Amino acid sequence: MASFSVGVFGPIFGWRQQRSFEENVDEVAALLGVSLTEPGMPSDAEPAGKLSLALAPGDYLVTGACAGVYGAKLTIVGEDGVPERAEFRCDATLDRFMRHNGGPVTISTVPPTGKPSATGVKIEANPDPRLSELEDLSDWSSQQLQPVLPGELRGSHQGNQPAAATLTAEPGQYELQIVCDGVPWTKAGLAAAAGAEILAPVNIPCDGKVLKVPVLLTGKGAGFRVNPDENPSARFAYRLVPVAEARPAG
Repeated sequence: MASFSVGVFGPIFGWRQQRSFEENVDEVAALLGVSLTEPGMPSDAEPAGKLSLALAPGDYLVTGACAGVYGAKLTIVGEDGVPERAEFRCDATLDRFMRHNGGPVTISTVPPTGKPSATGVKIEANPDPRLSELEDLSDWSSQQLQPVLPGELRGSHQGNQPAAATLTAEPGQYELQIVCDGVPWTKAGLAAAAGAEILAPVNIPCDGKVLKVPVLLTGKGAGFRVNPDENPSARFAYRLVPVAEARPAG
Protein backbone atom coordinates (compact mmCIF):
# COMPACT_ATOMS: atom_id res chain seq x y z
CA MET A 1 0.00 0.00 0.00
CA ALA A 2 1.36 3.39 -0.94
CA SER A 3 2.14 5.79 1.86
CA PHE A 4 1.72 9.57 1.72
CA SER A 5 3.17 12.28 3.89
CA VAL A 6 1.36 15.34 5.24
CA GLY A 7 3.67 17.33 3.01
CA VAL A 8 1.86 15.89 -0.02
CA PHE A 9 -1.69 16.35 1.27
CA GLY A 10 -1.06 19.66 3.05
CA PRO A 11 -1.36 21.86 -0.07
CA ILE A 12 -4.37 19.89 -1.32
CA PHE A 13 -6.47 20.11 1.85
CA GLY A 14 -5.18 23.46 3.06
CA TRP A 15 -3.41 21.99 6.10
CA ARG A 16 -0.47 23.89 7.52
CA GLN A 17 1.64 23.70 10.61
CA GLN A 18 0.28 25.89 13.40
CA ARG A 19 2.34 29.04 13.77
CA SER A 20 3.88 30.03 17.05
CA PHE A 21 2.62 32.89 19.22
CA GLU A 22 5.69 34.92 18.29
CA GLU A 23 4.96 34.48 14.57
CA ASN A 24 1.36 35.58 15.10
CA VAL A 25 2.52 38.65 17.05
CA ASP A 26 4.84 39.52 14.16
CA GLU A 27 1.91 39.33 11.74
CA VAL A 28 -0.28 41.54 13.96
CA ALA A 29 2.50 44.13 14.14
CA ALA A 30 2.90 44.05 10.35
CA LEU A 31 -0.86 44.47 9.81
CA LEU A 32 -1.00 47.43 12.20
CA GLY A 33 2.28 48.93 10.95
CA VAL A 34 3.68 49.25 14.48
CA SER A 35 6.59 47.86 16.49
CA LEU A 36 6.27 44.83 18.74
CA THR A 37 6.52 47.00 21.85
CA GLU A 38 3.84 49.55 20.97
CA PRO A 39 0.95 49.97 23.45
CA GLY A 40 -1.99 47.86 22.28
CA MET A 41 0.18 44.99 21.08
CA PRO A 42 -0.13 41.49 22.63
CA SER A 43 2.52 40.18 25.00
CA ASP A 44 3.60 36.89 26.57
CA ALA A 45 1.39 37.68 29.54
CA GLU A 46 -1.61 38.84 27.51
CA PRO A 47 -2.31 37.68 23.93
CA ALA A 48 -5.14 40.23 23.58
CA GLY A 49 -4.29 43.82 22.66
CA LYS A 50 -5.67 46.55 24.94
CA LEU A 51 -5.44 50.33 25.25
CA SER A 52 -6.68 52.40 28.18
CA LEU A 53 -6.05 56.11 27.78
CA ALA A 54 -7.51 59.60 28.08
CA LEU A 55 -8.09 61.37 24.79
CA ALA A 56 -8.65 64.98 23.83
CA PRO A 57 -11.92 65.69 22.00
CA GLY A 58 -11.60 64.88 18.32
CA ASP A 59 -11.95 62.36 15.52
CA TYR A 60 -9.91 59.17 15.70
CA LEU A 61 -9.35 55.98 13.73
CA VAL A 62 -9.18 52.72 15.69
CA THR A 63 -7.56 49.76 13.93
CA GLY A 64 -7.69 46.15 15.09
CA ALA A 65 -5.75 43.14 13.79
CA CYS A 66 -5.49 39.46 14.65
CA ALA A 67 -3.57 36.36 13.62
CA GLY A 68 -3.65 32.64 14.37
CA VAL A 69 -7.46 32.40 14.42
CA TYR A 70 -10.30 33.03 11.96
CA GLY A 71 -11.49 36.25 13.57
CA ALA A 72 -11.64 38.39 16.70
CA LYS A 73 -13.76 41.00 18.46
CA LEU A 74 -13.00 44.70 18.96
CA THR A 75 -14.63 46.56 21.86
CA ILE A 76 -14.62 50.31 22.57
CA VAL A 77 -15.83 51.55 25.97
CA GLY A 78 -16.08 55.27 26.62
CA GLU A 79 -16.75 57.27 29.77
CA ASP A 80 -20.44 56.27 29.71
CA GLY A 81 -19.43 52.62 30.13
CA VAL A 82 -21.52 51.46 27.14
CA PRO A 83 -19.48 49.03 24.99
CA GLU A 84 -19.42 49.26 21.20
CA ARG A 85 -18.43 45.93 19.67
CA ALA A 86 -17.48 44.75 16.20
CA GLU A 87 -16.32 41.37 14.94
CA PHE A 88 -13.75 41.09 12.16
CA ARG A 89 -11.77 38.48 10.24
CA CYS A 90 -8.03 38.07 10.50
CA ASP A 91 -7.37 38.31 6.77
CA ALA A 92 -7.56 42.13 7.04
CA THR A 93 -7.56 44.87 9.65
CA LEU A 94 -10.70 46.45 11.03
CA ASP A 95 -10.82 50.26 10.82
CA ARG A 96 -13.41 51.97 13.02
CA PHE A 97 -13.97 55.75 12.98
CA MET A 98 -14.56 57.21 16.43
CA ARG A 99 -15.72 60.74 17.32
CA HIS A 100 -14.70 61.23 20.92
CA ASN A 101 -15.95 63.95 23.26
CA GLY A 102 -12.81 63.73 25.37
CA GLY A 103 -11.95 61.68 28.43
CA PRO A 104 -11.08 58.06 29.19
CA VAL A 105 -11.60 55.26 26.70
CA THR A 106 -10.69 51.57 26.72
CA ILE A 107 -10.18 49.71 23.45
CA SER A 108 -9.49 45.99 23.28
CA THR A 109 -9.21 43.22 20.71
CA VAL A 110 -9.93 39.71 21.95
CA PRO A 111 -9.44 36.39 20.11
CA PRO A 112 -11.91 33.53 20.72
CA THR A 113 -9.02 31.39 21.98
CA GLY A 114 -5.79 32.06 23.84
CA LYS A 115 -2.24 31.49 22.61
CA PRO A 116 -0.88 30.99 20.04
CA SER A 117 -3.46 33.40 18.58
CA ALA A 118 -2.70 37.10 19.00
CA THR A 119 -4.59 40.38 18.58
CA GLY A 120 -3.57 44.02 18.63
CA VAL A 121 -5.09 47.49 18.43
CA LYS A 122 -3.89 51.01 17.68
CA ILE A 123 -5.48 54.45 17.65
CA GLU A 124 -4.49 57.56 15.71
CA ALA A 125 -5.92 60.93 14.79
CA ASN A 126 -8.37 60.36 11.94
CA PRO A 127 -6.34 60.58 8.70
CA ASP A 128 -9.34 60.63 6.31
CA PRO A 129 -11.33 63.92 6.16
CA ARG A 130 -14.14 62.09 4.35
CA LEU A 131 -14.90 60.04 7.47
CA SER A 132 -15.21 63.23 9.51
CA GLU A 133 -17.51 64.73 6.87
CA LEU A 134 -19.76 61.68 7.01
CA GLU A 135 -19.93 61.92 10.79
CA ASP A 136 -20.67 65.65 10.53
CA LEU A 137 -23.54 64.84 8.18
CA SER A 138 -24.86 62.13 10.49
CA ASP A 139 -24.74 64.47 13.50
CA TRP A 140 -26.42 67.28 11.58
CA SER A 141 -29.12 65.01 10.16
CA SER A 142 -30.01 63.54 13.55
CA GLN A 143 -30.24 67.02 15.06
CA GLN A 144 -32.55 68.29 12.31
CA LEU A 145 -35.00 65.40 12.40
CA GLN A 146 -35.74 64.85 16.08
CA PRO A 147 -37.09 62.94 17.82
CA VAL A 148 -36.71 59.52 16.20
CA LEU A 149 -40.24 58.30 15.46
CA PRO A 150 -41.59 54.72 15.30
CA GLY A 151 -41.72 53.34 11.77
CA GLU A 152 -39.71 56.16 10.21
CA LEU A 153 -37.37 55.63 7.25
CA ARG A 154 -34.65 58.24 6.89
CA GLY A 155 -31.58 59.14 4.91
CA SER A 156 -29.13 61.95 4.22
CA HIS A 157 -26.72 63.14 1.55
CA GLN A 158 -24.00 65.71 1.01
CA GLY A 159 -22.31 66.77 -2.21
CA ASN A 160 -22.83 68.31 -5.59
CA GLN A 161 -24.34 65.36 -7.44
CA PRO A 162 -27.96 64.23 -7.76
CA ALA A 163 -28.76 61.41 -5.35
CA ALA A 164 -31.38 58.68 -5.20
CA ALA A 165 -32.43 56.30 -2.45
CA THR A 166 -35.06 53.59 -2.08
CA LEU A 167 -37.31 53.69 0.99
CA THR A 168 -38.83 50.25 1.66
CA ALA A 169 -42.06 51.54 3.16
CA GLU A 170 -45.32 49.61 3.22
CA PRO A 171 -48.38 51.08 1.43
CA GLY A 172 -50.15 53.76 3.44
CA GLN A 173 -50.34 57.43 4.39
CA TYR A 174 -47.04 59.12 5.24
CA GLU A 175 -45.49 62.50 5.82
CA LEU A 176 -42.31 63.26 3.90
CA GLN A 177 -40.06 65.56 5.94
CA ILE A 178 -37.10 67.28 4.23
CA VAL A 179 -34.54 69.79 5.46
CA CYS A 180 -31.44 71.15 3.69
CA ASP A 181 -28.75 73.80 3.92
CA GLY A 182 -25.60 74.95 2.14
CA VAL A 183 -27.50 76.20 -0.92
CA PRO A 184 -30.45 78.59 -1.41
CA TRP A 185 -32.66 75.76 -2.58
CA THR A 186 -32.69 72.17 -3.83
CA LYS A 187 -35.07 70.08 -5.91
CA ALA A 188 -36.57 66.86 -4.55
CA GLY A 189 -39.25 64.37 -5.54
CA LEU A 190 -40.70 60.98 -4.66
CA ALA A 191 -41.68 58.18 -7.04
CA ALA A 192 -43.32 54.79 -6.65
CA ALA A 193 -41.22 51.65 -7.08
CA ALA A 194 -42.79 51.19 -10.51
CA GLY A 195 -41.70 54.70 -11.51
CA ALA A 196 -44.94 56.66 -11.25
CA GLU A 197 -44.57 60.05 -9.56
CA ILE A 198 -45.87 60.38 -6.03
CA LEU A 199 -44.42 63.85 -5.53
CA ALA A 200 -43.24 65.64 -8.65
CA PRO A 201 -39.81 67.28 -8.26
CA VAL A 202 -40.29 70.62 -6.51
CA ASN A 203 -37.95 73.40 -5.38
CA ILE A 204 -37.33 73.33 -1.65
CA PRO A 205 -35.93 76.37 0.20
CA CYS A 206 -32.83 75.47 2.21
CA ASP A 207 -33.46 77.75 5.16
CA GLY A 208 -33.05 75.20 7.96
CA LYS A 209 -36.78 74.62 8.30
CA VAL A 210 -38.31 71.17 7.90
CA LEU A 211 -40.67 70.93 4.92
CA LYS A 212 -43.52 68.47 5.52
CA VAL A 213 -45.51 67.00 2.66
CA PRO A 214 -48.32 64.39 2.99
CA VAL A 215 -47.87 61.48 0.58
CA LEU A 216 -49.81 58.30 -0.19
CA LEU A 217 -48.00 55.09 -1.10
CA THR A 218 -50.30 52.74 -3.00
CA GLY A 219 -47.59 50.10 -3.36
CA LYS A 220 -44.55 48.96 -1.38
CA GLY A 221 -41.46 51.14 -1.59
CA ALA A 222 -40.69 54.61 -2.88
CA GLY A 223 -37.72 56.26 -4.56
CA PHE A 224 -36.48 59.56 -3.17
CA ARG A 225 -34.48 61.81 -5.51
CA VAL A 226 -32.75 65.10 -4.89
CA ASN A 227 -30.70 67.50 -7.05
CA PRO A 228 -28.43 69.79 -4.99
CA ASP A 229 -27.74 72.11 -7.94
CA GLU A 230 -24.08 71.11 -8.24
CA ASN A 231 -23.03 72.81 -5.01
CA PRO A 232 -20.55 70.73 -2.96
CA SER A 233 -21.69 72.48 0.25
CA ALA A 234 -25.25 71.19 -0.11
CA ARG A 235 -26.50 68.72 2.48
CA PHE A 236 -29.96 67.42 3.16
CA ALA A 237 -31.82 65.01 5.39
CA TYR A 238 -35.18 63.39 4.83
CA ARG A 239 -37.51 60.81 6.28
CA LEU A 240 -40.85 59.16 5.65
CA VAL A 241 -43.00 59.02 8.77
CA PRO A 242 -46.30 57.10 9.11
CA VAL A 243 -49.07 59.68 9.55
CA ALA A 244 -50.06 58.16 12.89
CA GLU A 245 -46.57 58.96 14.23
CA ALA A 246 -45.91 62.29 12.49
CA ARG A 247 -45.44 65.32 14.70
CA PRO A 248 -43.27 68.46 14.57
CA ALA A 249 -39.60 67.75 13.79
CA GLY A 250 -36.72 69.72 15.18
